[in-house]
Amino acid sequence: EKILPELSKLKQKHTLVYIPSYFEFCSVRNLLLKEGVNFVSVTEYARVTEISRGRSRFQQGRKRIMLYTGRCHFFKRHKILGARHLIFFGLPEHGEFYPDMVNVLDEVGKQKEGCSFESPISCLSLFTRYEAHCLERIVG
Repeated sequence: EKILPELSKLKQKHTLVYIPSYFEFCSVRNLLLKEGVNFVSVTEYARVTEISRGRSRFQQGRKRIMLYTGRCHFFKRHKILGARHLIFFGLPEHGEFYPDMVNVLDEVGKQKEGCSFESPISCLSLFTRYEAHCLERIVG
């Protein structure tokens, strides 16, 4: 309730929001729809055409925010290009997903050289004390 309104105020493009559970995804999606935010979602239930269209719109900057579910990453492992900012809306259930998603931010430097971005890359992880086991899998 505090992060998403701030995110919409910043007007920053290329923000990837990783959401580990579908229940949380539905609540975040409904909140963004209510706020009227320009976003695209990639889930395990979406058709291939919807996913490819959404990924290209996100990479081109026509959609500012991409919601990406943990189940979708588990089953499909999409290559997301153009992400400058990463927000973990809860820690991934599998520890290897964290570096996978953080390395998506590094892919920007491997794109075309003539491309300039207005802000440096950033990563924000939101978690509670009840997610200590997930944090232990990531940190060690």
